Amino acid sequence: MATQRKVRSYATYGNVAYKVDSSAQTKERRRVEQPRRPRVQPRERVASRPQVQVRQQSAVAPFTIVGFVAAIACALLLVISSAQLAMVNAETVELRSTLSGLQDEKKTLMAQYEKTFDLSALEQLLTADGSMVEAGAGQTVYLDLSQGDSVVYYEEARQGISGLVRQIEEFLSGMLS
Repeated sequence: MATQRKVRSYATYGNVAYKVDSSAQTKERRRVEQPRRPRVQPRERVASRPQVQVRQQSAVAPFTIVGFVAAIACALLLVISSAQLAMVNAETVELRSTLSGLQDEKKTLMAQYEKTFDLSALEQLLTADGSMVEAGAGQTVYLDLSQGDSVVYYEEARQGISGLVRQIEEFLSGMLS
């Protein structure tokens, strides 16, 4: 007996997948055209606006005006305080830079100050002009520490009434100038 081969047709219908039709009935179904459905036309909408009755404008409530004034005042105060804060920040930055400069200057001045009170330099200065004499080997030196630390250095001795008159003249000239 001879084997019967079935005829298969492949239809894609614009798709990449193939559908295998193995029966002859499907071929006949395809050939018979199905009645077309009539197209449904969209409805036309009529634009109609509802009639709204407009009410007359009433007077503005006083609380509304007070509220707007308060909101504007708060906004104004906020802007002013922000400006003040910016000014204070700028002054703070300026003062910090001034402070750092002054601290550097303090360090240099302290170093100069410590240099001026070099004991060996003071001793040489006072012994050189004869106002202080070094104690000898056989001399005894007494140091009175009962009072607080103080140094009095006289450039020239002022004696009597003439010295008093000179001091008064210097005082008055210092006051007037």
